[in-house]
Amino acid sequence: MTTDLDRPRVAVVGGGWAGCSAALTLAEAGVTVTLFEASRTLGGRARAVELEGQPLDNGQHILLGAYEQSLRLIERLHPVTPLWRLPLTLEQPPAFSLACPRLPSPLHLLAGLLGARGLNWREKLAAAHWAHTMLRDTATPGQLTVSQLTRTQPEKLRNALWHPLCVSALNTPPELADARVFRSVVRAAFGGRSHHSDLILPRRDLTALLPAPAAARVVEFGGDIRLGHRVTTLDATPNAIALGTHGDMAVFSHVILAVAPQHLPALANQVPALGPLGLTVAGYEYQPIATAYVQYDPGFRLSKPLFALADGPAQFVFDRGQSHGQAGLLAFVASAATNLSSDWLDQTEAQLRRIADPGPARWRKRIIEKQATYSCVPELARPPVHTPHPRIFLAGDYTAGPYPATLESATQSGVQSAGALLEQL
Repeated sequence: MTTDLDRPRVAVVGGGWAGCSAALTLAEAGVTVTLFEASRTLGGRARAVELEGQPLDNGQHILLGAYEQSLRLIERLHPVTPLWRLPLTLEQPPAFSLACPRLPSPLHLLAGLLGARGLNWREKLAAAHWAHTMLRDTATPGQLTVSQLTRTQPEKLRNALWHPLCVSALNTPPELADARVFRSVVRAAFGGRSHHSDLILPRRDLTALLPAPAAARVVEFGGDIRLGHRVTTLDATPNAIALGTHGDMAVFSHVILAVAPQHLPALANQVPALGPLGLTVAGYEYQPIATAYVQYDPGFRLSKPLFALADGPAQFVFDRGQSHGQAGLLAFVASAATNLSSDWLDQTEAQLRRIADPGPARWRKRIIEKQATYSCVPELARPPVHTPHPRIFLAGDYTAGPYPATLESATQSGVQSAGALLEQL
């Protein structure tokens, strides 16, 4: 392997949100970057797709106001914001609704809980006291699940608020989900500034939201984006890293591995120093996310941009006519969707018809990401962005951090990985 590189030349393997964030950070710092992406579309597990001639996403996403790294990058890349910021309102008609007023944190949450519709005063006070304790205390036992954490809460609160929040944020059933990570999400949303609890809806498809403009910026700085190039071989010496794609080899001074965790062992196991890392990540288990797109008459719209849904496979329904200008198109999301029945689309539509009458569906499509996220369980080993090889770094939503597998975890990891690499140059 040729190792006489006279200047840093970095490869980023993987064009998801983590890889694109890392490549952008490096390019803006003046480093020559080559990004390899196996597919023809950037975005990884949060990317654009086309169905029925419309630009859609492989899964409907929502961000929190607390996800500041993602929001900063998106705002930087767009002259006009492609985001829709909504004060936290959780409507699950007819049984429950929660709206947090514009008050200093955490008063907005406490006021929202005390004013929640569908709870009696005992349940409201129990929720407010429990939330206050969650935000104040810093210790959560390491092996506690969310079900165990919320066991003192009234059943209605567990079913209408805390457990749906767990499933949507961690994509892991509450009986399995890590209470520490759940508490980190709650503290981030409700323990900082009041706008941190805002719900942020994209107005563009997920690839156009960050990955595509980030890649375009990398090219502006002299970098290279190679779509349809799957890296299959990884050869490392103390001074250089060689990557192989379909018989072609290229040598780099440093590499950031920004592939999904399920794809990491195949590369990591080719470098002896990374063997233990590959073994650790190979032990992860995964959770699916199912998204159903249903087109109704273009004149139909929900009374709000989104609703929580109860008693069925889907937890939320989004009106893409209001967010994306796709009139009459609704997106239903079923997180941790491990046991979907064959008629789950019918069940999902039945959930909607309990709160609205959209008329007959014109078409229905479903997308199931079978390994959308890792299972966020207690004591899960999440590696740092540094690896035992000094020239190889990691980026991805599975690396060590306070949040579960979210867009924010991915972008934070990408920026941190690039920062760690830059410290060596």
